[in-house]
Amino acid sequence: MHINLILDTEARSASPVPLNVLIRIIAGALVMLVLLALFSFYSSYRGVQQEVNFAKDDWRKTGPKYEAAIHRRTELAQKNAILKEIGGWRASRLEWGRQLEGLRTAMPDPIQLTELRVSQVVLAGSNNVPARAFEMRLSGRTPAAQAEENVNDLRQALLSKPAFTQCVEAVTIPAGAFRQDPQGKNDRVFELVCKYAQRRFE
Repeated sequence: MHINLILDTEARSASPVPLNVLIRIIAGALVMLVLLALFSFYSSYRGVQQEVNFAKDDWRKTGPKYEAAIHRRTELAQKNAILKEIGGWRASRLEWGRQLEGLRTAMPDPIQLTELRVSQVVLAGSNNVPARAFEMRLSGRTPAAQAEENVNDLRQALLSKPAFTQCVEAVTIPAGAFRQDPQGKNDRVFELVCKYAQRRFE
């Protein structure tokens, strides 16, 4: 018969480290890890908060300058757009002083010019670059005996004179252009239409 006189609480463990001591060590280590994690998180949070504060301070200093720079850049873009548009109008203009001087030298003696009208339209050109198309309409009177010959001489001059060769595309005599001059039976009135080549805004 075997009788165990040692209580379970009095029994010795075979391990050199008692179980309750091991549990305390593990619990202490876990607490230390949690504390270290919390400290690391707090340090990171404080660092990020300081960076945010520094960034806010920098923005307070540089923000007005940045806004001013944006405003200046917008103004510059608007002014450049205006300059570009003015440059387009300038590039597409026609030297009317040269045209009028050429018209003066091209006018045959028997023809008396009574009206000169100029019109223009802005067209949508190729590659989305607009262009201006000019038209010059001439009205006048000439002796009835050589009316057609005189007007045809003027038409040919408008096509061949140096002032017109680079810019005039066509010179037409509209239907019904020759009419009896109401102010004189010996004269006839006429019309001529000069169509100019398109001039691009560039």
